[in-house]
Amino acid sequence: MHTVRTVIDRCISQGFTVNLCAIDLSKAFDKVNYHAVFIKLMKRNIPVQLLHIVENLFTSCLTSIKWFDSWSAEFMVQFGVRQGSVLSPFLFAILVDDIAALDNFMW
Repeated sequence: MHTVRTVIDRCISQGFTVNLCAIDLSKAFDKVNYHAVFIKLMKRNIPVQLLHIVENLFTSCLTSIKWFDSWSAEFMVQFGVRQGSVLSPFLFAILVDDIAALDNFMW
């Protein structure tokens, strides 16, 4: 909230009109597009070896669902970052970083 307030105050002091849009990111980790993350990592010049590790972490992910004592067949996870992974918040931050950059806004 402090950062939002600081950005708003700076824009207003420069004579801009400020419109604020709030986004509910409660399910955002589940909706992350892998390919978008890979592209962002490439644009940040991440070493190719590290990019391959991250790519394998996400593209080779299988899961199944347990309901009481029954398990579903395994299926591929198509999108979303792994909840509980220390890497997930970092990757999500890279993905949404452009949203916070004022240089990318069209005035």
